[in-house]
Amino acid sequence: MPRSLPHPSCLLFAAGLLPITCALAQASTQEPDFSGIWQLDDKQSDGAAVITQRLHAEKKHEQAPSSRPPSASSGGASPAASNGGFGGHGGGHGMGGGMGGGRMGGGGRHDHHDSQNTDNSDKSAPPKDPTPPLLTDDSFLNVQQSSQGLRVDYNNTDRLDTRFDGMQRQSLNSNARVQTQLAPNGMTISMTFDDGTQLDQSWVRSADGHHLTVTETWKPNDLQQPVTFKRSYDRLDL
Repeated sequence: MPRSLPHPSCLLFAAGLLPITCALAQASTQEPDFSGIWQLDDKQSDGAAVITQRLHAEKKHEQAPSSRPPSASSGGASPAASNGGFGGHGGGHGMGGGMGGGRMGGGGRHDHHDSQNTDNSDKSAPPKDPTPPLLTDDSFLNVQQSSQGLRVDYNNTDRLDTRFDGMQRQSLNSNARVQTQLAPNGMTISMTFDDGTQLDQSWVRSADGHHLTVTETWKPNDLQQPVTFKRSYDRLDL
């Protein structure tokens, strides 16, 4: 008995499904576009005071006796004390440790200069707390994205130029080496500043494209573990 052929209407229906299936598959793997003008949502973001509290908590944890590595000798702390605190761990902390050159994070060289003036005027004044790079300039982000890379203007003050090839390049006025990777679920930006400070950002956009969440891990050069905080944005140009 001859085999019956499919009805022509069935063939047309199957042919019509093919481009729809391909389009859905392409949409599911399409990488997000972060282009736009983004304004910081202060209420949904971690501010400087919260970040400083977390910085102090991490320093206190790392300076606890249980967190310190065993010392080479029991009398190792005496020379630092006799030198007025300028040796060992106390000396490194007192010298400030800026947050990358220029405006990013309050300025490393500027903070160092201020701490010297403070020491001369008041020996009992505590050292100035560092702040994460770009924190003072991230209230507005102007993001321009192409298939090859990304440009971010931070409050018309600092500019980040990066590419999506995973290669590390100088950016932010040559104050940092930046590496960026784009994926279907978001984007990661890794920045290493000249003083050893590390800042990693994870960008995630909402499904409707109206909101942006940037989760940041900040590791100053005097910490063993990073401090994590969140910055949330609303898009203005929709």
